[in-house]
Amino acid sequence: MRSLGKIFLYLLLVLIGGALAAPLAWHLIQMLPPYLLGGLIGNIQGMPFHRYLSRSLQVAAIILLWPLLRSLRIRSLAELGLHGGSRPLGDLLVGLFAGVFCILLLETSALYSGAYALHPLWNGALLAALPRILLTAAVVAMVEEFIFRGVLLGFFRQFMVPPVAILFSAVIFSGVHFLNLPAALRDASPAWWSGLSVLGSLGSSLPPMPVLGWAFATLFVAGIILAWMTVRTGSLWAAIGLHASWILGQQAFNLVAGFRVQPPEGLLPLVGPSQCHGMVPVGLLPLGALLLGGFLAGILLRYRPQSPLYPYNRG
Repeated sequence: MRSLGKIFLYLLLVLIGGALAAPLAWHLIQMLPPYLLGGLIGNIQGMPFHRYLSRSLQVAAIILLWPLLRSLRIRSLAELGLHGGSRPLGDLLVGLFAGVFCILLLETSALYSGAYALHPLWNGALLAALPRILLTAAVVAMVEEFIFRGVLLGFFRQFMVPPVAILFSAVIFSGVHFLNLPAALRDASPAWWSGLSVLGSLGSSLPPMPVLGWAFATLFVAGIILAWMTVRTGSLWAAIGLHASWILGQQAFNLVAGFRVQPPEGLLPLVGPSQCHGMVPVGLLPLGALLLGGFLAGILLRYRPQSPLYPYNRG
């Protein structure tokens, strides 16, 4: 139980540290010339404050990992259950293939349902943004999989059987995504307490029910599938491939198509407007596509040698 307490203390420090660092990061970025890095700094300067908060939380989570690992006396990834690095390419391809199948099924169904319609000149917008989307998908998938499936799931497996550890990690994975929702600031320039204020006002930014419930369900199912793949292979590569393909497909779909149902809940429970900046589709169609993608991943991993710890924890 002491280890569990340290994990929750770590999560609390991440929230406080990220919230306090976000205003400082905002002011530092605003001081830079906007033309730097080919105009990238200018684009970052135009981001709303809650995006700075989201990135600051991710950086705080990575920085605070080292003292947490030291306090738990964990010196290697093997102690977190990651033993299966002998087939990284094969695991990565399994994740990518299952993810591409899932996203193609989802987006085709969304278009045929009539909930989404293609934008004019969508192909040109997609080609122009493709390098950025590919980079975002790769970086976000690796960072989130290392934090949620590598570290957090690995911590839970120290004192829980894998099914319970998978459930706990999926709940946290689902909840954290709602920290990235926009929340209005009273002032144009954030003060030192603005990050804490945004965290405290997140309840007012949550989507209404039943959209919130469907969004949480989508993230929860995705978290379970990714965690199971990590436990099954003893590696992050399959989960990284699956996660990256989901991000790539959803960001591309946001560029080429738009939700057109009014009111937005009109087609629920079949499908609704995507949440969390359009990255979390909601409804039975997304859930069905996720489950079929996970089922396909299970078939592809059927003959893969099992991780030394699968299906048990370290005990």
